[in-house]
Amino acid sequence: MAWSYDELIDSILENYQDYKNEEMMSSKEAIARTFYDFEGLMNRSETDKALINVVYGEILLTLPRVLYTVKNNLSKRLSELDFNLIEQEQKLTSEQYRDLFNRKNFVLQELENKILDYYPRVCWYYDELTNEVNVFFKQVNEENVLADEVISSVFQRFERDCKNTLSEKIIVYTTLAENLLNQGLSKIDGLQLIKQELQQFNITDIFEEQLLEKEKLELDKRIKNVLSQVSS
Repeated sequence: MAWSYDELIDSILENYQDYKNEEMMSSKEAIARTFYDFEGLMNRSETDKALINVVYGEILLTLPRVLYTVKNNLSKRLSELDFNLIEQEQKLTSEQYRDLFNRKNFVLQELENKILDYYPRVCWYYDELTNEVNVFFKQVNEENVLADEVISSVFQRFERDCKNTLSEKIIVYTTLAENLLNQGLSKIDGLQLIKQELQQFNITDIFEEQLLEKEKLELDKRIKNVLSQVSS
């Protein structure tokens, strides 16, 4: 299938959003899956290669951190793009050509300013997962179901993530507990089980690269605040 300039850009972005919204993946996983889906198309032409890498880079710039290997590899691919060949392929208008060239330069420049991520496993970022749990809790809670059903729904929604890394599990447990406490549900059985998990946890159990130091400190503070509010 032949793609126009805008169609290919829109397709990449839609693919990424589908992974996030429909498959409920983290940004890090969604962008990895999206690049995998379009990677094979880069062999069709230098124009397609440039478009895919530029849009991939633009999505990366929206993330809190970028894996250092991803940053290095993408910077290399962008720097090696042959815009003379792209011009010869005549797949773009003059305006599209200039737009693509400028976007490529912008991504290269901004990648140098990104905080680097050194944890290779695909997982949620701290603030991203906290927000995702908050949003999901609100959606389920608005359905006027019992507290135990809310807890069950949250654990079911984030089951795969809780099994992925310890940091994700504890962020889910802590954020869920905070929401329950905000609803005045400090004595329910489900919260007692969460309390037991948090009591057994030590912030030093998290691999160094999973969270930034300031995120560890904040998470530790949140856990202590939850434990101080949960009734025995």
